[in-house]
Amino acid sequence: MPASVWLGCTAAFVVALGLRLWGIGFGLPDLYHPDEPAYVLQALAVGRGLPDGLTFANPPLYKYLLLAEYAVDYGVGRLSGSTHSAQAFVDQFRVDPSRLYLIARVTSAVFGALTAIAAYALGSTVGGRRVGLIAALLTAITYRLARDAHFGVNDALVTLLATLGLVFCVRVAQGGSRGDYFMAGTLAGLAFAAKYHGIALLAPLVLAHVSRTAPRRARDLALAGGACLAAAVVGFPSLVTESGRVLQDIYLHLYLAAVGGYDGLDPAGGYVFYARTLVTGLGWLLLAASVAGVVLSIRRRDWSSIVVVSLPAVLLAVLGAQQLYFARFLLPALPALLVEAALALETLAGVRPAAGLAAALLVGAPSLVDTLRFDVLLSREDTRTLARSWIESNLPPLAIVAVDSAPLGPSLSSQSSRQVLVANEWSLFDLTADDYRARGVEYVVASSFTSEVRAVDPTREARRQAFYATLPREASVTAQFLPYPGDQPPPFVYDQIYAPFNALDQLERPGPTITVYRLNARPGTPP
Repeated sequence: MPASVWLGCTAAFVVALGLRLWGIGFGLPDLYHPDEPAYVLQALAVGRGLPDGLTFANPPLYKYLLLAEYAVDYGVGRLSGSTHSAQAFVDQFRVDPSRLYLIARVTSAVFGALTAIAAYALGSTVGGRRVGLIAALLTAITYRLARDAHFGVNDALVTLLATLGLVFCVRVAQGGSRGDYFMAGTLAGLAFAAKYHGIALLAPLVLAHVSRTAPRRARDLALAGGACLAAAVVGFPSLVTESGRVLQDIYLHLYLAAVGGYDGLDPAGGYVFYARTLVTGLGWLLLAASVAGVVLSIRRRDWSSIVVVSLPAVLLAVLGAQQLYFARFLLPALPALLVEAALALETLAGVRPAAGLAAALLVGAPSLVDTLRFDVLLSREDTRTLARSWIESNLPPLAIVAVDSAPLGPSLSSQSSRQVLVANEWSLFDLTADDYRARGVEYVVASSFTSEVRAVDPTREARRQAFYATLPREASVTAQFLPYPGDQPPPFVYDQIYAPFNALDQLERPGPTITVYRLNARPGTPP
């Protein structure tokens, strides 16, 4: 590999890692990402041998990787004398969980940075080294990829595995060996063991087999299928050992939500939602370059590139038809789209080098700006932290406070100086102001991460709207903590509950709007 390529890949990796590590400790020791505890706690539960330590709303490969890292951390602690037993290790975690959550987040950041290298491999396999370098740099700076690699969850892992799998799918389409079939199948199985929709990697594998100009042999595709199954079982052994529990969890947590929807569901539908997500995650210019690359590939009948396109096409087709849609579900498709953008930019550079360079800078700059804005926001104090500090300092010690459950609202339940009614397994709007008065509640601490979330059930939705419409008349605002300057809130998108998502230029810190209300003694009576 030429020195210039090594330099370019190294630069892409370093930039990608830096953008993903910036702000990585956000919120700690508070846990403001709702999904992170499931991975960290289940990894520890497996390590302690607890029965039914895993649940299967998501596959366990990422949890097993965390368990391995935690075992190394524990071993280092034993050797250094900072930890004397497994129980002491767990006790330290209970006092301050920051270290283990930081390990999980850094793991995701590294996977995210490695995805830039995988994008180089994919781009260079499809269109040569220059395409690969452009794809690597775009992957390094793209906002959505950088954002979600800050979190200790499985999304960065499945994106890396899917991108690597596409490399071998393309090699199959180009007449590759049985080893390429084997690796493509293996990576598809591992991607499935990381996240269920990682199995979509089988679609480009089958397309690559059908479209290859070299002789097609059924036994090669069967080899890939066998490798996929074996890798899935190795990364997800409960498929065999606890198949009943796996199917039950998939049915309860995924199937029912996919057909019935969930609170916060965008009423516009899955296809519109994912189209908006692509605009938010890539920006108009980068998305336009990706579309241009797709059109160019189809016009050229470039099957290598069409194989790459098939992954985002299948993901969009399947995910958009469901009633369970989150922006992160589409992450494995983004490196493939960035490779298509790189193809379009490289074609322009081949005709007019100066114009190609200018276009590359133009399409990448807005996404880089959003990435930098996100990192800056994540480094600032969260509204929930500010609200908790104010509450601890200003509310009467014997006051009874009702609050949205953390992480949607500030974590107050550990404060022994006052009674706290936490809305666990229910929402603040499930009770009326009179209900709270009857329970002796004096203060209601509301979060926009609940008040702005549309309920799927029409009865609860009507209750939500009525509660938050009447609350300003039933209570007075004692304090408010805003993530934005001024009086005009940015538009709410449900993915904001994980971290800042959209309208980054309108925010000055992470978190929801937290409003502390003091209930009036009687409706219409000032406190």
